[in-house]
Amino acid sequence: MSLSVTGALSSRPKWVSASVFFAVWTLIGLTFAALSYGSGIGDSRYPGWRYALLLNLLRFYLWAALSPLIFRFTRRFPVELRPLRLRNLLLHIPAVFVFAAIHTVIHLALSWQLEPSFRQIFPSIRVFYLSGFFFLLSSNVLIASILFIAAHAFHYYEDYKAGEVKRSALEAQLAQAQLQTLKMQLHPHFLFNTLHSISSLVLEDPPRANGMIARLGDFLRLTLEHSDDQTVPLQQEIDFVRSYLEIEQARFEDRLSVDFKIEPAMLSVEVPHLILQPIVENAIRHAVAPRTAPGLIKIHATQFDGMVRLEVIDNGPGIKRNSDSIAKGVGLNNVRARLSQLYGTGYSFEITNNPEGGLSVVLILPIHSLLSEDAIAKSRLYQNRER
Repeated sequence: MSLSVTGALSSRPKWVSASVFFAVWTLIGLTFAALSYGSGIGDSRYPGWRYALLLNLLRFYLWAALSPLIFRFTRRFPVELRPLRLRNLLLHIPAVFVFAAIHTVIHLALSWQLEPSFRQIFPSIRVFYLSGFFFLLSSNVLIASILFIAAHAFHYYEDYKAGEVKRSALEAQLAQAQLQTLKMQLHPHFLFNTLHSISSLVLEDPPRANGMIARLGDFLRLTLEHSDDQTVPLQQEIDFVRSYLEIEQARFEDRLSVDFKIEPAMLSVEVPHLILQPIVENAIRHAVAPRTAPGLIKIHATQFDGMVRLEVIDNGPGIKRNSDSIAKGVGLNNVRARLSQLYGTGYSFEITNNPEGGLSVVLILPIHSLLSEDAIAKSRLYQNRER
């Protein structure tokens, strides 16, 4: 993730974070030392407060040293319910015992060195280990389990906060896309051309003029509908693009032909709102408007390896490598940025010249919002071919 709670916390000075970390574990150690000393009051065999303080602080400082490794392990092998990662869940069982055993071995070795009373009671360190290892291990397994659960809780909270930041960024990105679309709609040149086409048809062909007015109204209405949605069914996105192209067809008349090839099963697939219009507008601007030859725009939607493949093709001049700015335009850059915000690395966005002429813009997107590892792997293969 590009943004995370850890990233936000890292902005504070390191010594502050280290001090808080040390203080928390010290407080835990002192609490258990007080409980241990309190339970030993009245027992003449209990060594005293020094014993309780030493062993408990030592015990929890060791867990403080191991906790970063536990956090790394749980981040590397997360236990998720949807989908359930059974392999990761099974890995946690031996991991809990391994961390508990490591802590027990180190704790006993340091206790033997730091507490003289142990060397008076036990004849050797081997006897000391045999007498205390399994008793200490059982309690350490419980503490390790709690730390594993706490680590997962922190990761879930971290991902939730990162998701909130990501959603805010997506809303800003969508608002920017909507603003740019509205600017295009209200651009004097666009409105002038559309209204000029309508006025020229009012007397010559009133039914056709009425049809253009209706299409312009549909175009404006569809732009404002679902303005708060990040994704919409492909059917709605196609309807919006169709309204836009019908207006452009009225402007260019026989110079613009449109071909839709949409697999029926893809119409219900969720796609980013207003994702196709900038690509189609780019094709109109560079492949149709500057030329007198007939222009053709094809819009295809198919299922491809469990993903949805959207393609916009024109019969224009295409692009020249390192010499044309079409692929670096604001509209296409915004498309790429929105896809990155929505899908991370789980998408493909390609701009290529067709062998038979013209330009092809291909989007390969996950069919479901929740990406599978297979979908991400496939999309990375597609990205390797991107120019």
